[in-house]
Amino acid sequence: MHRIGHQAGRRLTRITAFKTPVHNHRALSSTPVINNSSNVRQNVAWAVGAGLVFTGVTLALQSPTLGLTRDMMVHNDSPDNNSEKQKQSIGSSLAVLLGLKKQPKIEQADIVLDTDLTVTSWKQQEQDALVKSPGIMLWGSNKNGLVDPTGRSPGVIQIPQRLATFQGKILRDLKLGDDFAAAVDEDGTVYQWGTGYNQQSHQPEATLTKRDIAQVTLCDTKLYGLSRDGSRIYVLPKVRPTAGPTKAAIDYQKPKGSVLRYVGLGGGADDKHDPMTQLPLQDLLQKDEKVLSMSSGKSHMVMVTSHGRVFGSEDGLSISLIGNADFRQSRILEVACGEVHTLARDDQGRGWAWGINGFGQLAQGAYSHANLKLPNPTLIKDIAGTEGGVECVKVAAGGQSSYFVLKEGNVFKVKSAGMGQWGQLGDGSYTHIQGSLVTITPLSNLAEFKEQEKKMMPIGIHDLAIGSTHGFAVLDNAIIKDTSSPAESTTATTVTHGRDVLSWGQNTYYQLLTGKRTNKTEPVHALPLDSDLLQAADKAVAAIALGQQKQPVSTEALSATNRLQLMPAQPRPVGLVSSPETKKGKQEEVKEFVELKIVAGNGVSGVYCSTTAAASV
Repeated sequence: MHRIGHQAGRRLTRITAFKTPVHNHRALSSTPVINNSSNVRQNVAWAVGAGLVFTGVTLALQSPTLGLTRDMMVHNDSPDNNSEKQKQSIGSSLAVLLGLKKQPKIEQADIVLDTDLTVTSWKQQEQDALVKSPGIMLWGSNKNGLVDPTGRSPGVIQIPQRLATFQGKILRDLKLGDDFAAAVDEDGTVYQWGTGYNQQSHQPEATLTKRDIAQVTLCDTKLYGLSRDGSRIYVLPKVRPTAGPTKAAIDYQKPKGSVLRYVGLGGGADDKHDPMTQLPLQDLLQKDEKVLSMSSGKSHMVMVTSHGRVFGSEDGLSISLIGNADFRQSRILEVACGEVHTLARDDQGRGWAWGINGFGQLAQGAYSHANLKLPNPTLIKDIAGTEGGVECVKVAAGGQSSYFVLKEGNVFKVKSAGMGQWGQLGDGSYTHIQGSLVTITPLSNLAEFKEQEKKMMPIGIHDLAIGSTHGFAVLDNAIIKDTSSPAESTTATTVTHGRDVLSWGQNTYYQLLTGKRTNKTEPVHALPLDSDLLQAADKAVAAIALGQQKQPVSTEALSATNRLQLMPAQPRPVGLVSSPETKKGKQEEVKEFVELKIVAGNGVSGVYCSTTAAASV
């Protein structure tokens, strides 16, 4: 069954088997009525016992919270959202449970159009605040000072709030670790903050300057920084150094090249004397080969190069080429790391996995001692590749879970494997171990009507941001209108609808941005960053933290009326520069592409304004 979205005034819709409520967690109980007349006193004990059994069965069947009030705990959404089934009698539920009655079949006539999503647009929500005034907005767990380093906010922050240090700054990268975070600004300067970095002050500090860093990735004890030219990877400690060689290396200023460099006679800055620890890339990289991207787990880091080779490091001092002969002969396009495992995809559309498989995250099928650990990259049989009609176009990983975006014909499907204890597999279930791939239905087989093409077109997945136990999917469904004026010889575009964002998994710290604390086993639309619907719940959390209120305020009345959208990459002129290839002094316009990106960590999430530079005549 296809889940279809259509564009009628940009009203996204979904086809589902049943209309489902946001959540329906009711603690039902029943108390026996005891007749106090003398002729029934002998039945009191029996009635009480029967009542207790009746109450227990009722709670077990119909109440995920086992009688506790909704505001006293974090709820899980029900994997089975069949609203008709929730209305069944206890006897009917028992019959189904004992196998005496079969589940009703879903008929085609029962399929209805879910119109719970409301009309929305980029302009209506004014979600370009992070573009007009760049920076970082974070929300979720603040126990390690990542969201609010000042320490004045409660341990849980539901409303996305700006990080003052980066107000007005466009970033190259942002990563959220367990107890520390790192960001890279436009100048390539690296910042670190959090309790894991500095116990005394959690404020962001510049820890690496003048190295032109483009990307960072975090491990439990260190940080890796990749230079923009892809030729150097620096290694920084997680903990803030106060003295010694590391502190001197951070403060080191790279020498400037002399004028001789510009006439081809040398005179360049000498990187060999840089005291900052670097991975020995030059010993392994081939001519014209550079590192394109990195990913890391708890204690390992993996990188992919422009030649499609994969290298790894565990100690931050040495690197090695990964894989056996079959893997090394493949051209790898992308890598992704969970805590103790790694994924990759090659140019043939095949998926690879290696590492620890304790929860089935390597997608090798049923659990066995033979596949508990795979030291070498191993093909995933369920991903046949381009020749088999199932092409892997994106991989992502986080915690003990793995995710794959597959293209089958003209449609896209998202599948997952591994731990699903918090619903992070996104398939509608709470599964402890999942060794084979399962489909995330709300992200698969999506399509919408395109006005320009006058037909239904598939919706792909632009990005997956995966944390330890929750994730975000960014749909590739932005609408950008050409507002160029041939008469005035101007070219311009206008974003009318951004990329939709859906979230799922653990929501203990409100990291899913849904306005509620319910865990989600399937992706749902996140609320806008400045949604009024987040206010009431966040004020309640703040009041509790400050001791002003003894009981939590119910957020049951909150319901999404708009949804989070991220602005796609848009060019922003940054100046004119001379180019040796321009003719007769013609100048080339260098444009900076600015877009919004989302990230996920351990109980914390964030959105930031990112930049990439490109040149176009």
